[in-house]
Amino acid sequence: MNVKKSESVSTYHQYLPAILQKDVFIAQLLLSFEKILSGLSETPCQEQIITAKTQNIPGLEEIIDNIHIYFNPQHTPKEFLPWLAGWVALSLRDDWEVEVKKAFIQQIVHLYGLRGTKAGLIEILSIYLKNSGFGEKVEVFDQFDNFPNYFQVQLTLKDRDPDKYWRQAKIAKAIIDREKPAHTFYSLKILVPTMQLTKRSHVAYPFKLFAPPKNQTFAIEVTITPNNINSIPINQLANQLAIQIQGNSELITSYSPEAIINNQSFSIKQKLNYQHLQKNLAGFNVILSNRTDKQFVGNLTIKLYFSINEIEYNNTLLEQTLNLSPVLKICRENDKREIIAGNTIFKQNPKPQQSGMKLTEFIWTKPYSFLLCEPPKIQELQPDITAIIEKVEFAVIVEIIQPNTINLDLLNQITVRLQDDVSEFDLLTPETVRQNNTIIIKRTLYYQEFMHIDKFTVIIKNLNNLDIAGKVTVQASLNINQHLSAYKILEKTFNLTAVSPYNILQICRKNEEGKIISGNTILGTTSQSLN
Repeated sequence: MNVKKSESVSTYHQYLPAILQKDVFIAQLLLSFEKILSGLSETPCQEQIITAKTQNIPGLEEIIDNIHIYFNPQHTPKEFLPWLAGWVALSLRDDWEVEVKKAFIQQIVHLYGLRGTKAGLIEILSIYLKNSGFGEKVEVFDQFDNFPNYFQVQLTLKDRDPDKYWRQAKIAKAIIDREKPAHTFYSLKILVPTMQLTKRSHVAYPFKLFAPPKNQTFAIEVTITPNNINSIPINQLANQLAIQIQGNSELITSYSPEAIINNQSFSIKQKLNYQHLQKNLAGFNVILSNRTDKQFVGNLTIKLYFSINEIEYNNTLLEQTLNLSPVLKICRENDKREIIAGNTIFKQNPKPQQSGMKLTEFIWTKPYSFLLCEPPKIQELQPDITAIIEKVEFAVIVEIIQPNTINLDLLNQITVRLQDDVSEFDLLTPETVRQNNTIIIKRTLYYQEFMHIDKFTVIIKNLNNLDIAGKVTVQASLNINQHLSAYKILEKTFNLTAVSPYNILQICRKNEEGKIISGNTILGTTSQSLN
């Protein structure tokens, strides 16, 4: 008896021997295999990519026929992108859009051949910007005669949204850090659509950081303050309590400290130059020798003097109590003629031309060691220049004094920027805090940057229709003797006049009738006139 063709019978039974085609059970059993291998639908699945949401799942034969699609980054499901990226040794960032990930997977093998080159950096940034919808204009400038291994990257974005701006800046910086040669350093400039005000209300305050290395000067001052129990006059004590300042790595040549004596203490002050610090990155030390005949009790203070913005500052490196035994102690004999105490025996010398007692000149205290600045691990910039400071942290604090009523809207219309004279654009200052009546921006500069910058400028702009008065303070923080210390290098009061609404950028908009209303500016990609 022949098996009737029905939905409950597999089409595979026609390929069986004639005797097995008569068995209904076998014909039905083959349905399970047919569903897996060929599928049971008479019409092929319209979906080439099979996902968990696919309703009519095809058989393995149809899936295998379309497997090449999974290897195409432009068509593969987003869940497959990390797996596909692993084939080309590419790490995908979580904050990349899907289209950006696909573009990088498709072109990364070609980009590997350009890695570390100017052309490669331009192409990889262009791919990212284009697939993120921010244009694709990238420029790299590397012709700086006085700054070897330095380059600038300039991106042009179509969107000036602040959140998008900082997100793009962060990602672009990460790409540059990964693609640039290790020995180079750079600055990033991002251009966005903007408008110059017809009238500006602003102030600018220039300042410097450090003098050029060859002109830098420092000084270490060691001050001794005796306690009241010391009966030796201060002038005599200054001559008999020896002090010596030296480097931990190399002795200070032309050692000639200046002596300073007052009513309560005495000091020696040794001037240093950039070369002294360069040769003693491991720090300095102070040793003492009590050449009196009495115990000395007092205090030791060590200070560093240096200049920022041509203003001298000082930092206390070490404060220590002292209890020094005298170098000279006369020995004596007890009843058993045993020598006790002291370190010197006074005897009559048979030769009158020689002294009867000799003071041991080289009995010093243990060194009081200290560091000055914290040098970077890799500090060579040029053959004759070594970085002696790892980084400097800037904080620009703007305090608004007038008007009497200050709210967040008023603060949002006051901009504060920190500009340098090398990159010729405002340094990125994403760390901006606005609260109460204060605006604070922060910026960290590493030695590769500030070693080549001669001048900084703080710029404050007012976009309020109100007169603004306040005070700006610039602080520089750096590690000295393993402690972060802040120094006020600029403090100015300022007055900014009001800017009328006519001179403030206001984007025009169209109403339902298509008429332009409000604002004074049309922002767009084409040139238009406003009647």
